[in-house]
Amino acid sequence: MDDLIPVAELNGGYLMRHQLNDLGYSDALIRRAMRAGVLHRARHGTYVVKQVWDVISEAQRHAILTRSLLDKLGSSVVATHQSAAALHGFDLYEADLTHVHLTRLDGHNGRKEAGVIFHEGKVDGDVVEVGGRLVIEPLRAVFEACSQASIESGMVLASSAMRKGQVTKEELEDQGDRFAHWPRTRTARLAIRLSDPRLESVGEVRSLSMMWRYGVPYPELQWRVVSSAGIVVARTDFAWLEARHTGEFDGLFKYGRLNPYSDEPGRAITHEKTREDLVRDELLGMSRWVWAELAPKAQPRTAARITQAIQRSRKLYARNATTIV
Repeated sequence: MDDLIPVAELNGGYLMRHQLNDLGYSDALIRRAMRAGVLHRARHGTYVVKQVWDVISEAQRHAILTRSLLDKLGSSVVATHQSAAALHGFDLYEADLTHVHLTRLDGHNGRKEAGVIFHEGKVDGDVVEVGGRLVIEPLRAVFEACSQASIESGMVLASSAMRKGQVTKEELEDQGDRFAHWPRTRTARLAIRLSDPRLESVGEVRSLSMMWRYGVPYPELQWRVVSSAGIVVARTDFAWLEARHTGEFDGLFKYGRLNPYSDEPGRAITHEKTREDLVRDELLGMSRWVWAELAPKAQPRTAARITQAIQRSRKLYARNATTIV
């Protein structure tokens, strides 16, 4: 297997059948490697190293499939929609990745076949190269993908694109009229309007989407808590300044497999508890929620709990407090 990984990485994550043959893997040996869990067939004639495939995200898998098709079809197509977003490295949450999206440059009609949707239409020069492959440019990729997504999913994608610095909110809003004739662009433009580059994770974006959907007052983002001594004691994901309340989404990074204190799993919890105490010492309330509380059925309860906590902090801390600026 050691001889397969460098070739796969050079390709962009995949190996073609003829490349495996050249490396000495006959068709019978390829089948044996699949049964042994060494190789995984991603699509007909396209293989990946299974130990890599098993640990990467759905978006990364989709990017590999997209690269393999672009390499196979050459300059007659360009990656678009969700497939372009995956190649640009944007966050994709609950995006439909069942098909690779390609737009034809040869003037032929669009069609759907075995895991691929071929679109027809003009790309108007909106093409860039990513890793030597033709990909629709970031701004158009955001609109294309958001027009096929829910508002929440579109917010995740657009916020990621903004956070990476590949587009700005102003550019997306100013150029939105170019795509007004596309289906569902009103949904895309709403998702873009609600997006923000300061949202640092999928969980934070989904949290803001939940607040918008269920009427939680709009918060300040990434707010620094400064002590009476002028020391920054914390930076919170969300803050409702007039109510003297803060909010935190607790994702996997703090408590799960991405915990930086992996040798001491409880250390992250202790660190967060100390940080929360410092925030509360400044006469500020705090709400915390986890990934499970962002599930669709749980969101109304989570939003109601946050709203109640904001109201409680307003009564406890804001009545005689100095306004926070």
